[in-house]
Amino acid sequence: MIAILRTFGAGRSARVFRSPHDLEVRVPRRTRPLLAAAATVVVAAMLAACGGTAGQGGSPAPDAAPPAPAGATDQFPVTIQHKLGTTTIPAEPKRIIALSYEEDTLGALGITPVAYGSNDYLPGGKYPWLAGKIDLSGSMELKNVFTAPSLEQIAGLKPDLILATNYYGLENYYSQLSQIAPTVGYPEEAGTSSWQVISRMIGKAVGRSAQTEQAIAATEGDISALAARLPGLKGKTFSSSFYYDPGQPFAVIDDPATISVALYTQLGLVLSPTVTSTVKDRSLSMEQIGSLDADFMSIGFATPELRSSLEAAPAYQAIPAVQAGRAYEADAFTAQTFNNPTLLNIPWQLDQITPTLEKVAAGAAG
Repeated sequence: MIAILRTFGAGRSARVFRSPHDLEVRVPRRTRPLLAAAATVVVAAMLAACGGTAGQGGSPAPDAAPPAPAGATDQFPVTIQHKLGTTTIPAEPKRIIALSYEEDTLGALGITPVAYGSNDYLPGGKYPWLAGKIDLSGSMELKNVFTAPSLEQIAGLKPDLILATNYYGLENYYSQLSQIAPTVGYPEEAGTSSWQVISRMIGKAVGRSAQTEQAIAATEGDISALAARLPGLKGKTFSSSFYYDPGQPFAVIDDPATISVALYTQLGLVLSPTVTSTVKDRSLSMEQIGSLDADFMSIGFATPELRSSLEAAPAYQAIPAVQAGRAYEADAFTAQTFNNPTLLNIPWQLDQITPTLEKVAAGAAG
């Protein structure tokens, strides 16, 4: 459950759900001094002698770069400022590692990374929004990126750019990663910058700023088109929550500044005042489940069993949004996607929730 809802509840005053099991809700700032020291030694060794060893897990051999992507128009070197420092990329990168979902923006630009961070709920990189854009089957899937990244494995891939623009805990590994290759971190704090800001940062890093602007405009056009088709959404309320463990509180977005809230507000929706006044510390007990009611109610489930048990609960059945079919119930992968909006996954998100939003738009304001 480590990867899911990494930005659940993150806003400018970010308290971040890294895992639905994480009741502390703030991303742990693990220090791991022993690991850091050991990693420095490993990285130094790898930089001195990584040679031409083939990558593991079906990835291309480190010395066999994939075909160079066409279309870079920016001038190199490129310098990018971020929270953890200033990174200079000397030339157009050919071997890119995406640690925190940057493969989505790269996909919109026609660039395939040599490696990417694994999504535990849909391993193998077969994300539906990448179909027809890029194929990750030849890229290395990096396991445990957010808990115990293998710096030796990353160094062995001989990257010339590491993207970590939404990487929680990056401060614990940035020094080692930046010894391997130019590493681009998050602008302010992980999970607090909009998908537009992150996309532009990635586009600049790979030399495709103009192409990135075109892709952003296309996604914003999809959002605007749905809002125009469903004008009845304007002023309607919404809630967004996640049920992750039997008997434990629900994780609930209660901050209007949360990055995932921006998509709903662009559609005309507003975060439920009941949620903002009732929910404390992004946590809501089962006894208060009625507070999740809104014109549009989005709720995710860690497992199918949890979904079945909650659907059978009288308190859940009594929620007006549930009775009226205005509750969108998401599996763990979909819920994670909702709370990590990217340039490519947003149109997919809209496709998933549109039938429910049509019901919301046709109903009376809540």
